[in-house]
Amino acid sequence: MLSMMDLIIALKRIPLFSSVHGEGLKRVAETIREMKLPAGELVFAEHDLGDEMYIVHSGRVLIFNETGSGENVLNSIRSGGYFGEMAIIDEQPRSASARSTEDSVLLVLHKNDFSIAVHDYPEIAFEVMKEFIRRLREADQRIRTLAGELQRGQVETE
Repeated sequence: MLSMMDLIIALKRIPLFSSVHGEGLKRVAETIREMKLPAGELVFAEHDLGDEMYIVHSGRVLIFNETGSGENVLNSIRSGGYFGEMAIIDEQPRSASARSTEDSVLLVLHKNDFSIAVHDYPEIAFEVMKEFIRRLREADQRIRTLAGELQRGQVETE
């Protein structure tokens, strides 16, 4: 189990909380729950309702969708990255599944505690928007690549 000081140090290293200082980091750290997962453990499944987001303290988590032909990998989240925030922001079911690909330690933040942190430190919302934009740009590039492959007849359609 991480000590309070270890949690504060871990949070400070994550861009999401880089603008939060001193007492604010301590308040956020007090709300975090630690989750240890062995490799291959499902964190949540696509379409689950979610009221928590996850920060990867150590290890790696794969974000994926199930397709008729297997898994479609959307992202691989490593230490310092986070996932699951979409469901706590828009209160919609999870848009993908998440599974640890190696032994991992996740820091779990409940949506109510996240809302309080964003209210107290609006810079957190700006960091989330930057991450959303980064992911959107990646998705746009994937779409362009797939569209080009489809035009060239290189993609099989179901």
